[in-house]
Amino acid sequence: AHGGGHVGEDTSFRWQCVEQPIGKLLFQRFLEGAPGLAAAGALWAELEAYERCEEAERRGAASALRKRFFTPGGAEHCSFLSAAAMATPTGEAPP
Repeated sequence: AHGGGHVGEDTSFRWQCVEQPIGKLLFQRFLEGAPGLAAAGALWAELEAYERCEEAERRGAASALRKRFFTPGGAEHCSFLSAAAMATPTGEAPP
C-alpha cells in the first residue's frame, strides 16, 4: 500500500465533518470562529436540536428557525442559502 492511506478511505465532507465526532466538533468550531460563517454553525446546531425535539414542539421550532435564519433581517439571516432551501414547505403557512 502506497501513500499511507487504506483502500477505500472515505474523504467526503459527510464522513469527515458529520459522521466523525472529532471532525464534526472541529468543523463546527471553525464555523463559530470564522467571520461570516457563525450563522451557518448556529443554523447547523439549531437544525440538530430541531431533529431531537418532540413532535408537538416542531411547528413552533420551525417557525423560530425560519424567522432567525431564513428571513431577511432575521437575527442570523443565512443569505448564502438558495431560494429553494429557504422556501416554505408545501402545506405550511409562510412566517
